[in-house]
Amino acid sequence: MTKQTKKSQKTQQKTKKHLFFGIGIIVLAILVVVSVLIYFAGLSIKSGGESERKQRIEAIYASIPVPEQAYFYEEDIFGDKRPYEHDAGRSTSSFKRFVLAKNVDETFAYFDTLIKDAGYKFHEDPYPGSVQLQRHYKSDKGEYIRLSVSSKLRDDAASSEILMKGEFSEDFFKIDPNAGPSRVTIKVNLDDNNE
Repeated sequence: MTKQTKKSQKTQQKTKKHLFFGIGIIVLAILVVVSVLIYFAGLSIKSGGESERKQRIEAIYASIPVPEQAYFYEEDIFGDKRPYEHDAGRSTSSFKRFVLAKNVDETFAYFDTLIKDAGYKFHEDPYPGSVQLQRHYKSDKGEYIRLSVSSKLRDDAASSEILMKGEFSEDFFKIDPNAGPSRVTIKVNLDDNNE
C-alpha cells in the first residue's frame, strides 16, 4: 500500500469517528428534548385538572362576596386534592378567613343568606348550641361550603388565658359569645364534608 492510501484510510477512519460522534450527540439531544417535552406535557395535564378545580373553587367564592370592610384577611385556595396524612379518606379544604365589625348573630345571618342566595342548600348544623356558629351547605354537584362564625373577642381571650394560665378564669365565661367583632371562616371542599 502506498503512503497516500494509508493516509486516506486514516482520514476516512477519523471522518467515520467524527460522524458517529456527531450522530450520537444528535440522538442524545433528541432524547433530552423528547424527555423534557414528555415531562412538561405531564405537568400540563396535571395542572390542567388542578386549574379546573381551582377555577371552580374560586367561582364558588366569587358567588359569596366578602364585604369590603373585612379585616385580618387571609386565604388558602388551591386546586389539588390534599388528603390528610393520617387519614387519606379526608381532605383539606380551601379557606377564606377574616374579621367583620359586627356581632356574631348578625354576621352569621348575613352569610347564611348570601350562601343560600348563591344557590347552595342547607346541609347540616354540626354543633347546635355551640358558641361558635357553624353551618354546612351543599351544591347540586356535591360541593361543600362550611361557614363558621365566632366572637374574635372571646377567641382571643381564650387563646390568651390558655397560653398564660393553662385554664379559663371565671371572667372568661362572662364574655358574651355574641360580642363583635366576628371571626369568619368559609371553607370550600369539592370532594367531601368530613374535614
